Amino acid sequence: MPTWGEILKELRIEFEKEKVPPFDKVRRKYLRELWKYTQRNTILYASKWTRSTNVPSDLISITDEDVQGFMEVIAGLPGESLDLIIHSPGGSAEATEALVKYLRSKFSDVRAIIPYGAMPAATMLACACNKIVMGKHSFIYKPHRSSGNSLYSLGYKNDPCSSYY
Repeated sequence: MPTWGEILKELRIEFEKEKVPPFDKVRRKYLRELWKYTQRNTILYASKWTRSTNVPSDLISITDEDVQGFMEVIAGLPGESLDLIIHSPGGSAEATEALVKYLRSKFSDVRAIIPYGAMPAATMLACACNKIVMGKHSFIYKPHRSSGNSLYSLGYKNDPCSSYY
């Protein structure tokens, strides 16, 4: 896979050619390449949460409506395996639980891929998967009762969470 700098360069070149923002075209290209490499269903679940915006938090966080969105996306997908790419500020624990139950009813093998970050509810979603794949710079955020909130940065060699389903 390319670096972020290489993707930005590709976006600039595509924009100069077509004069239309190529974000969706490039995103779909790399999702397709991942699918070809893994032969697993692949869903990107991401929001623009790392930049300050005027967007209400419920529009970029995990909410009950997301379960409906996943139902729409998953309808008709073949097979028992799913790669779920997560980039999220978290959200509702209850909505996350419903989402996990739905995903587990559809797939026996779910792998979370966290390219950058997953905050509390998104961490719960990742930890409900069979495996978590992260970069050296990626992080998950786990509220810890005894010491307040702690930020855990986990490298690619770690297998931080496994589910026992």
